Amino acid sequence: MVNIVKRMRKLRELLWIRVGPGALLLPKEVSKITLEFNKHINGGHRGARKFWREMLPRIKYRNPSVPISVMRHSNDSGPAKLCIYTKSASAPNPSQSSISTPPSATPNPRNTATPDTTAPAFTIDMKMIPESQILEELIEKTGATIIEPSEQELQEMKDIADFKVRSEGDRVQVREHLMKQRREEELLRLARGEITATA
Repeated sequence: MVNIVKRMRKLRELLWIRVGPGALLLPKEVSKITLEFNKHINGGHRGARKFWREMLPRIKYRNPSVPISVMRHSNDSGPAKLCIYTKSASAPNPSQSSISTPPSATPNPRNTATPDTTAPAFTIDMKMIPESQILEELIEKTGATIIEPSEQELQEMKDIADFKVRSEGDRVQVREHLMKQRREEELLRLARGEITATA
């Protein structure tokens, strides 16, 4: 069984998903988000990939009821776009807007009878722009609220950073101690004639 202290440390390190760039609360009007970009960074898709890897988990964590779909292609010259759908854009017909369906955090498009043909309310072209600018445009277009870390979360982040610095120092010290022991053992074996000196 894993040591309880190690487990607690790992759980505290999951703090990265709660705070940082991308920790924001989307307005209730946002009904869906889709991303499309290349699997590799070639062709200006670096910012889109970093946004997907570093910021999208925080957005999903803070907005679990908003479905987010990601489509990755292999075409370097293909699109890199972020589409934001809103409820007003998805229900232009007043007779259809009265019919309410329960929200689902994980929709399965294969089970739907008709494909979703609604146009996105906002589209952000992510090609050739850094992930921080993508996030700024998302906040500006949706009016999302940035969630600031609490005092306790800031203290936990400081503790984790201090622990990592201390643990790196401990690793260096243990490595030096082991190397010193190995050198002494080698010198003893050399003195006993068990091994020959190498130039």
